[in-house]
Amino acid sequence: MSYQVLARKYRPRTFRETVGQEHVLQALINALDHNRLHHAYLFTGTRGVGKTTIARILAKCLNCESGVSSEPCGQCSACTEIAENRFVDLIEVDAASRTKVEDTRELLENVQYAPTRGRYKVYLIDEVHMLSGHSFNALLKTLEEPPPHVKFLLATTDPQKLPVTILSRCLQFNLKNMNPERIVQHLQEILEKELVPFEASALWLLGRSADGSMRDAMSLTDQAIAYGSGKITEAEVRAMLGTIDQRAIYEMLAALAVQDGRALLGAVEQMSEQAPDYAAALAELLALLHRIAIAQALPEAADNSHGDRDKVLELAQQMPPEDIQLFYQTALLGRRDLPLAPDPRAGLEMVLLRMLAFKPQGLADIPKKALPQGASDTPASPGERLAEQIPKPAQAAETQTAQTAEATQAQAAEQTMTQGASEPTPTAASTPTPEATDQPGALEEPAQAPKSVPDSVSSPASEPASAARQPVEAELPKTPEPVHSESPKVSEQAAPAASAAAEEPPPWADEEVPPFDGPYQSAPTARAQPADRAPNEASAPTTTPAARPNNTGAAAPAPEPANAARAKPAVPKVALEETRPDNWAQVYLGLSATGLLQSTAANCVLVGRQGNELNFMLDERHSAIYDENQQQRLADVLSDYFGEPVRVRIQPGTVEAETPAAQAMRLKEESRAEALEAMKRDPIVQQLVEHFGATLREDTVQPLE
Repeated sequence: MSYQVLARKYRPRTFRETVGQEHVLQALINALDHNRLHHAYLFTGTRGVGKTTIARILAKCLNCESGVSSEPCGQCSACTEIAENRFVDLIEVDAASRTKVEDTRELLENVQYAPTRGRYKVYLIDEVHMLSGHSFNALLKTLEEPPPHVKFLLATTDPQKLPVTILSRCLQFNLKNMNPERIVQHLQEILEKELVPFEASALWLLGRSADGSMRDAMSLTDQAIAYGSGKITEAEVRAMLGTIDQRAIYEMLAALAVQDGRALLGAVEQMSEQAPDYAAALAELLALLHRIAIAQALPEAADNSHGDRDKVLELAQQMPPEDIQLFYQTALLGRRDLPLAPDPRAGLEMVLLRMLAFKPQGLADIPKKALPQGASDTPASPGERLAEQIPKPAQAAETQTAQTAEATQAQAAEQTMTQGASEPTPTAASTPTPEATDQPGALEEPAQAPKSVPDSVSSPASEPASAARQPVEAELPKTPEPVHSESPKVSEQAAPAASAAAEEPPPWADEEVPPFDGPYQSAPTARAQPADRAPNEASAPTTTPAARPNNTGAAAPAPEPANAARAKPAVPKVALEETRPDNWAQVYLGLSATGLLQSTAANCVLVGRQGNELNFMLDERHSAIYDENQQQRLADVLSDYFGEPVRVRIQPGTVEAETPAAQAMRLKEESRAEALEAMKRDPIVQQLVEHFGATLREDTVQPLE
């Protein structure tokens, strides 16, 4: 007897023997067991996934002599003849060789006749997408309403080429590709039955090379058995397939991980002895980096297509994700430029060396876990920077040394600037303001700082430091900033400015202040003091509300914007007895209505009141949003407003008086006109228009709320 290839010898004969495609088998088994059979089935999928096999098993189930079921006996004449492909009522058609419309018409001429031996006449049309357009048109009517004894089984690898009219007449089942794990498992079972010795790593190579096709895997297994003289080994399978040794890829990646250029080029040298495809080697490296990246993001989703899942997980733990992403992007760009290299091996080596060159050197490894609080390099927010400037009581002892040096400079500046005074002036640190002394420990540190200052601070050597600090003070912004009384900077800036006010004007005295109509906020800067003020009063630091600390020792909140002063005044409440048509708008502003009810109330006018009953007229232009339920809802809202039960009657009609909505629109337009007129009168706007030819976009002018 001649040799039968593995793909035909181990073709499944029942649904139980079928590998994979559970979603298709479940639907077919349930349909057969419950006798809910369609007249046309379409099986789609790539080559070698079981389309024709499932169609033949379905034909066997339909014509088995033991009855229609999902488990044919396999012993009757119908099952035997179908398995041997000689059953007269199973008409298999190769659509690739019978594409003409005449072939289809000849095929359909016998549809009307009853089956010869079986229960159903089954038409199995393989590669049905190869039929011509006229053949599809000839098949439409019969496919839609076939005789009860006819079943159509269609198979194709390209369902996109089928007309929609054909697809709508069939039950379509999409067969999936086989994953390498399932293929390897099935090959192990077959080789154990065939008593063929094999290596598991070799089967993984075959399973991956099959690319999801079980028939391709069986054919490659036949070839591997013949190549290996009755056995299957990894080396022989790799040589037969011409694939890259995966161990070389792992060696390259391990050398990249430790930044070992010698080992990296050594792995390329060892791989070059087998005359590999260097583009394929780069593709394998990309695939491995991709699997490692997936394992780092989601370890349970790690790919096991090579049977090396443990190795991938190990590399995922050893290498940081940043390096994996860098290596992947470099290899991806290198694969694009590989055809431009003078030599494929040189191109691969340059890609690997580029990975070494572009990896950051001399930097600390980025931790994989979240950084602890305070160790982040991200810039702090303004609130965080403000909180950092406030020293805590526990930190006072640690910062004593740094503050002593600053206090020394401040004392030197004060004594230098007060040499011409007739009476000695106490320093600001030794004479705190009453507001500052109310705080517990507010100025304890600055008050103690002058005690440690030596007597030599008033020597001429300290004058350059004071003179060098004056330009800096002149450049300080005039905008008030939060000043903390616990910091020694108060005594550095406030006291010198106050003591020198009588001698010379401040640096900002000659500056021209631009015109500003809004309210000014008081700034914590010392202006010229009257001559009759006491020296101790002039030397005391001026503490403004913006700079004065609160009871908790933290900075006071920033001054509110000028717009906050223009808050909307509260609308006075109107009693029910005083409700009239002329003050309905005032009542409306105090209601808590929302949504459609608010829109309805805004477009109503009060016609009259009779006791607790209010009569309204709704503008007929807005009556489309009104329904009867809003009448009771408005009554409830008004009852809450007045504090007593109120009845409401709303009648759509022509409104002559001004509704609250119309009044709000009128006021808004008036405010906008006033704002537009103010913009036109603004001198800056007039200068822009006059000198630069600017145009004021009137549609963008909006009044302040």
